[in-house]
Amino acid sequence: MRFPVVPVVCVLAGLCLSASGQSTTGQQPSGSQAAAAPATSSGASAQTAAPAPATPPLRLENLPPEPHTPTPEEQAEMQRQRQVAAINRIATMQAHWGVAMSTPGVSLSMKEVGRTKTPQGTELTYRVSAIGFTAGEKLAFMRWPLDGNIETTMDNLTVSPSGEAICGPAPTAADPTSCTKTMEASQPLEVKATVAPGEAIRIALIDADQKRGAATSVVPFPIAGADKGCKIELLLGLKNAGLVLIEGEGFPPNASLALNTSSFGEKSALNAKTDPGGHLIVAMMPGVKGHASGATTVSYQGTACSPSLTFPWGADSYKAQ
Repeated sequence: MRFPVVPVVCVLAGLCLSASGQSTTGQQPSGSQAAAAPATSSGASAQTAAPAPATPPLRLENLPPEPHTPTPEEQAEMQRQRQVAAINRIATMQAHWGVAMSTPGVSLSMKEVGRTKTPQGTELTYRVSAIGFTAGEKLAFMRWPLDGNIETTMDNLTVSPSGEAICGPAPTAADPTSCTKTMEASQPLEVKATVAPGEAIRIALIDADQKRGAATSVVPFPIAGADKGCKIELLLGLKNAGLVLIEGEGFPPNASLALNTSSFGEKSALNAKTDPGGHLIVAMMPGVKGHASGATTVSYQGTACSPSLTFPWGADSYKAQ
């Protein structure tokens, strides 16, 4: 999945070029291009077109059935299916956010430059660097907050000769989203955020033509477990852990694995398959019937390693670090 042709990115962020379909309509021939009607064997003119079949009369037995009013159970199931589809889209986006979604040869990185304690939590500050963009070209800055949509928050950015994302010169026309509204020309771009454990800070830069772009993320306070070279890590997909992703690395390549989950004594398995590099990613929706909140342990029991992690979920479980 890459800029700008990832369908889900097109829907959420408008990163794709619009592709308008063209319908072909027949043109009436004129002048020398008009063809004469073929003559019949008797020399008569072309045959008259057959009349269109008559519409059958409307009868009681042909009436369309009365629209069915969904039962409460059917409405609940349709709502559940919509929620599952939406969660699957979020999981797919998050799983590919980064290198897999970036234009080949273009990449971003974030470097932490400050931490400040606030009543809302630890405010983190990052500087952004880019590789693959041309120094001086106009770029738009995008963020994808947890429980939010991908949005362009600032444009008129550019990259310095050293690769640092900076504010470009003030545009000649008024632009409410220009970086010059809040930054000085050539001032480095700083990303500030307050996040919870397991929450990623996700950003992207895309050029003015929407042909090249790069995305990256960083998890300041990871929830992870490691053992003998294997590691599993949790990423929040929704606040209060309504959706989480479990990423793993250091496992056998191209292997089918079962991760174990346990919460309030209920146990289940998460089936995953590693890629050729021994990396895995699987989504889950934690929760136990009859409980508004709790904690889940995810673990892997193998002959070579046995990593595990525990995370909170449910009401009021989202707390900034």
